[in-house]
Amino acid sequence: MRRTQGGCILAITVLSLICLFFAPGAYCQDQEFKEHTVIRGETLWTISSKEITDPFLWPKVWKENPEVKNPDLIYPGQKIRIPLSLLQKEVAPKPVEKAIERVEARPQVKPVTKTAREPATKKVTPIMKSYLVDQDTLISSGYIADSITVMGEITGAPTERSQFGRGDDTYIRTAEPVKAGDRFYVIRSTGKVRHPETGANMGDVIEIVGVLEIVGTESGRTKAKVTASFAEVVVGDVLDNYYEMEQPFLIDNPRTLSVNGFIVATRERHDINSQKDIVFIDKGRRDGLEIGDMIPMISRNTFDVPNGTIQVIGMKERTATAIVVKSEREVKAGDRIGKP
Repeated sequence: MRRTQGGCILAITVLSLICLFFAPGAYCQDQEFKEHTVIRGETLWTISSKEITDPFLWPKVWKENPEVKNPDLIYPGQKIRIPLSLLQKEVAPKPVEKAIERVEARPQVKPVTKTAREPATKKVTPIMKSYLVDQDTLISSGYIADSITVMGEITGAPTERSQFGRGDDTYIRTAEPVKAGDRFYVIRSTGKVRHPETGANMGDVIEIVGVLEIVGTESGRTKAKVTASFAEVVVGDVLDNYYEMEQPFLIDNPRTLSVNGFIVATRERHDINSQKDIVFIDKGRRDGLEIGDMIPMISRNTFDVPNGTIQVIGMKERTATAIVVKSEREVKAGDRIGKP
């Protein structure tokens, strides 16, 4: 009888240990990623925009899919893992105002005459201003440059990868000595621009793809971390001096100009662009343009017809960067701006 009882106790103990061992394992294997099946025409940018409503987080999605060697080359039917942590919206707690006891002296009551009545103090409500574009869009929109300033170059990385996103470490070579904390824009030229009407060389379209910060040295090399990325950062990208870009405020009644000119290039270098895309025009500061100016567009097809409006968000001496605010049809390099 004792042997039978001992056997039962041993069996129960073994079963309990099995449950304790396997149950947590099953729980830990709960999926930490959402699986997205690529459809035709999708990129990591559009997938991030659709799934986590923030296209600028695409480098984090790419980092969790090491089998994707080139973020621009994904194919229909391919499975992309999206970290669930990116899908969780963090809600910042509302600040709790600490209650402060106020001891107020009881005011003395004075007789009020018709001539002695004081005007009531008006409460002034601060005016909240909105920005014309967000900081990431402003930085990544780019510009046309007559020449490219090269302060350094990305030469490699501790991981021996050739493509990087936010948070990755890189090795760089610089023209001048640097110290920890120094920052640089990572830039590249997307090609030369020639005026669509005259054929004159206007310079290069410069794309700002990220921001680097120097963290120190390692194995005799200068080491830097990617603190922001707006596109893939790759070995061979060059560095430009970092400077703060001041976000332009949204203007209640912006000027509408009829300055005649051309859209000479687009940021994405697509044949067809549309609303919220970035375009570059052949007018700038010397033509009297200001940040926030609205300029009509004219679509050049069989007939020249009005095609919405662009708004200036960046300025150079002879050129400007603008965002498409409204368009009736596609927007192309070679389209006119100004009066029909």
